[in-house]
Amino acid sequence: MQKPILREPTPADAAAWADFLTQQQAIAYEGIVPSNFVELQDESRDEWIADLTELFSHAGTARRVIAEVDGQIVAVAAIIDGPNAWEIDLGYVPSPAGRELSRLYVAPAYQGSGLADRMLETIDDGRAMYLWLIEGNARGHQFYLRRGFVDLPEQFRAGESWGNAGMHRMVRPDR
Repeated sequence: MQKPILREPTPADAAAWADFLTQQQAIAYEGIVPSNFVELQDESRDEWIADLTELFSHAGTARRVIAEVDGQIVAVAAIIDGPNAWEIDLGYVPSPAGRELSRLYVAPAYQGSGLADRMLETIDDGRAMYLWLIEGNARGHQFYLRRGFVDLPEQFRAGESWGNAGMHRMVRPDR
């Protein structure tokens, strides 16, 4: 297996990032999200790509990384400032930390290879952070527990395109 190259995403990566992420979410949450998850997510694909293009144009305070092999994305990760607008709108404030691990997805062929740890180490500056975990994602839950995250009691139901899947927050203190 070829070792992936890690790099920051550029605006030219927006469509590939969006498509990879949607596919990996469908795989990771199979049986949890609707069987037509990809099609439901594709309804807002153009808007999402435009937003990602803009985000990837500015360094800002977010930290993002792509892992690729032969020009193909095999993993993505992002830590952003929290709370998100939807968290504020729904009253999930204050957030348990000022940063959110918003994305960490690795293609199945690279799971268990240490790539997720490499990705996280690349973007993690050691400050406290939180994440939202889809209920039923046992593999992800164990991964985060081993890295110092703890479960919080906050519960949320994702929207219809996510099959109203339950989610809860996890937090990791400063290192």
